[in-house]
Amino acid sequence: MSKNTDVVQRFATEFLGHANLAVADETVDAAVVVHTGLSPADPIRGREAYKQILAGFADAFPVERMDIHEILDAGQDRVLLRFTAHAIHTKDYYGVAATGRAVPMHETHLIRLRDGQIVENYVGAVNLAFEMIMAPVIAPMVLA
Repeated sequence: MSKNTDVVQRFATEFLGHANLAVADETVDAAVVVHTGLSPADPIRGREAYKQILAGFADAFPVERMDIHEILDAGQDRVLLRFTAHAIHTKDYYGVAATGRAVPMHETHLIRLRDGQIVENYVGAVNLAFEMIMAPVIAPMVLA
């Protein structure tokens, strides 16, 4: 594994998988830009905003298991990450009551790094269970 893939693996398992916010301080640049469905209107801008959004999500959907399928060094300071995070909807999220349902998150991240930190992250996801649970909140934003 390369230095960049090591950073991405730690970011995935500890920050995304366990919501360890201190790991973001070490692996994510302060001015990171994240393109994700967790912020559908605009990209997340900045490490502190990313930590805040992930902490809120992880509080309601804690990950019980993270299966990393691939981490590929794509060259030019880019790493491709593919994983499934197995979460449970345990708390209300944006007004949607906790369901107790298992929620698999199938995600692919194209990550750009500089000086050992993540500066940009494009997230592609197939999270149908999450989207169905959150439909009352998501539908008005998508169908407006």
